[in-house]
Amino acid sequence: MIFKKTILALSCSVFLVACGGGGGGGSSSSSGTDGGQVTAPASDLEKAKQLVKTTNSIISYYDGFQNIADQYKVPAQVINDTSSDLSRATNLLLVIAEVITQDAQGQTKTYTAQQIQTLMNQNTDDYGDLSDFNFKSNNLTAKVVGDSITISGNANVQYWQAFNWDKINADNAWNNSNSWYSDRAYSIYGDDAEIAVSNLVLEAPFIDTARTTYNYKIQNNGKISTTNLKNQTASFSFTADSTASIVYTLADTMENREDIPNQATMSLKGLSFESAGVKANLAEVSLIAKKAIFNNGTGTLEQLIPSELVLKGLVNYQQESLNLDAKFNLNNDLSKVIDVSAGQETSTNFINANLNVKLSGNLKGANAVPTPFSIDIAARRAEFTKGTAAVAVIVDKNALDIELTAKDLDQEHQIIAGVIKHKNGASISIADVENFTSANIAVSGKSYGTLTKNSSGQYVVKFNDDTITYIAP
Repeated sequence: MIFKKTILALSCSVFLVACGGGGGGGSSSSSGTDGGQVTAPASDLEKAKQLVKTTNSIISYYDGFQNIADQYKVPAQVINDTSSDLSRATNLLLVIAEVITQDAQGQTKTYTAQQIQTLMNQNTDDYGDLSDFNFKSNNLTAKVVGDSITISGNANVQYWQAFNWDKINADNAWNNSNSWYSDRAYSIYGDDAEIAVSNLVLEAPFIDTARTTYNYKIQNNGKISTTNLKNQTASFSFTADSTASIVYTLADTMENREDIPNQATMSLKGLSFESAGVKANLAEVSLIAKKAIFNNGTGTLEQLIPSELVLKGLVNYQQESLNLDAKFNLNNDLSKVIDVSAGQETSTNFINANLNVKLSGNLKGANAVPTPFSIDIAARRAEFTKGTAAVAVIVDKNALDIELTAKDLDQEHQIIAGVIKHKNGASISIADVENFTSANIAVSGKSYGTLTKNSSGQYVVKFNDDTITYIAP
């Protein structure tokens, strides 16, 4: 319930959709404005009509996103298939890095493909993950210098599918081997994939010594590429250094630890993904998580929770593009014990947070060609019973500003109220979206029309000159 109410407070931008979901009939009166831009003197009545016309244009554009799943079905399927290929390839490389680092024990050593293969075969009992992979061919090489591992080359790899129970039973492996489960002879492998690695440089504390801080790094210029049996290709490259760290209060080995870190940070930068004509460039994915202490009435519980999250990136597909710039901040004082003994959200434990999201780019929507658009949301919850959000929406030259308020967040039924504003000064104020009946369309405090909802669920605007416009739900 705590998260539900907070999300409600931060995401009340659904107000726009609640007021209509598609382009309706146009007003019978011409306007003196062009979208959200005032281009000529207009009467207040014309301004009111322009607000409705702009609202219809924006809602109609976003209605086109309903078919976005069909439009991107093919690339979405390929990305779904290849992302697992990249994930498993990355896991294999991390396992190799750990095995050779343990073997090097701080020395500078270079490993051939055969030496890597031998180490993996020798350590299947100690590293259970090693039996998840089966090399059909291996041309990977690696070098260890301290905590730094460099891997390059290519390999044809099969991945674990299931145990071969027929062979296990036939060989009575249960009784004849203490480690039959890590013996590749008793496993079935498939999902063949070609893996190519170029200058992948990792820094990680794979040797478990007593310490308070664990630092990780992926250097720029590394690249991982995969090709699966369907001839689907994907690549993941790093164009900037990425880092992560975990900080504990006391020094100890990871094997002996039972406590949680005081703080964990991650900063991934310059990540580039390509597959099926889709190019995604993540300029930044960063996270700060801090230790929080909760009192549930019978004891205390320590847990890492996100205090800051940043996501910035660009996605390109054919002629369309989408930019994302988002940031979340948790403002609660985590130095104090948080009382959750009541089992529900209270004035002392509610999530105090800010969310800023900007989406922009060129997407078709309901239009025939890619159209520039942007949605800028600044949401905040600093009070137990209320949350607010300011939303700026632009589609081509059509622009609206929306002010939203979620009230009674401590009650079972919340109220979302809002104001839609046009750049020309016209506005619509709705006190309760869920129980909407009617609202005035005003300019300078005077009503020039009324928005109502009829028995068919349509939103109808009747202006003072008796012209009527529909905003279809």
